[in-house]
Amino acid sequence: MLVWRMRLGLLLPLLILCGCGQCSAPAEPVDPDVAAIDAALERGTRFLLDAQSEDGAWRSTTYGAFKDGYSLTPMVLASLMFAPEVEGRAVAYARGVDFAATVVVGDKLAAGFDAPSYPVYTAALTAVVLSAPQNRRHLPARDVLVRELRGLQLPTGGWGYTSRSRAAANLSSTLWAVGALRLAGVPGDDADIARARGFVERCQNHPGDGGFFHSPDLPDSNKAGEDGGRPRSYGSMTADGVRALARVDGDADRSAAAVAWLSERFDPERNPGVFPEQDEVRRASAYYYWVWSASHAMLLSGQSGWARPLARAVVGRQDDDGGWRNGYTEMREDDALVATSMAMAALSVARYRITGTWTARR
Repeated sequence: MLVWRMRLGLLLPLLILCGCGQCSAPAEPVDPDVAAIDAALERGTRFLLDAQSEDGAWRSTTYGAFKDGYSLTPMVLASLMFAPEVEGRAVAYARGVDFAATVVVGDKLAAGFDAPSYPVYTAALTAVVLSAPQNRRHLPARDVLVRELRGLQLPTGGWGYTSRSRAAANLSSTLWAVGALRLAGVPGDDADIARARGFVERCQNHPGDGGFFHSPDLPDSNKAGEDGGRPRSYGSMTADGVRALARVDGDADRSAAAVAWLSERFDPERNPGVFPEQDEVRRASAYYYWVWSASHAMLLSGQSGWARPLARAVVGRQDDDGGWRNGYTEMREDDALVATSMAMAALSVARYRITGTWTARR
């Protein structure tokens, strides 16, 4: 009896404190990397929301090719899809989606769609956005974009930047196009996907080191230059290659070789590969494209050690206003809407790899 009285005497103060709200379960330890990612994503989201036009579009104040609204809006929307639920995000996202869908008028693309914008990128990423479950109200427009993308495929099996450069396909445009087709439900055994597979394989150094380059038909577009007459592999294109092979149901040996190249050379601070000294500026110009594509490719690979270093590198480059910018211009990443969209998408993927959840929405 004495023992029970002693135990009750010890418990009563604890029960009284709990009843007054002064007792709670131990708090979960805060992961500093995740906290930094969430803070950066919140600031980036506010930056993007402040840049939205009254009609729902996002327009560049730097480049004429991005002032139509159609070029940048789907890129921003793709990054906002998994952004934190800061005040106004949901409304801004819905308005942006409704604007993006106006690129289709009836059963055709809007007049002047391919000039001066980048029609393949724009059509592909808009189709991706409109394929999201919450955007099903715009499926008729999405289907028009899918039809137009099929029409922009080149005889080589790939896609180029615009309908006017029909002789020169590249891996980046091809990745975006096949990604849009597959997300829209086009099966892997579709004839256009099979043709795309052939082009994707031409962009890989296989046999060789297993890495990828930008295009076999545009030598100057391969930022790492050539070695013995063969384009060198480099990071951003090898990340694109890993993703493209997955989209076209590529050969397992090719995929393994590309993943091995990427894993061995992964660098969160710069686009990896051997670049000629005079092309170091080209390496630097594609930093945000690199981390954007690398995060997706490394997620596909199933590896996990990359996410924290990549997140720290990207968070450390955020500007005071919440946006990101590249000091180099070749890839247009000096435009904050371009760099910020890619940086936020990379952080969202890294967060998913670390935590298993896409966002910290309240």
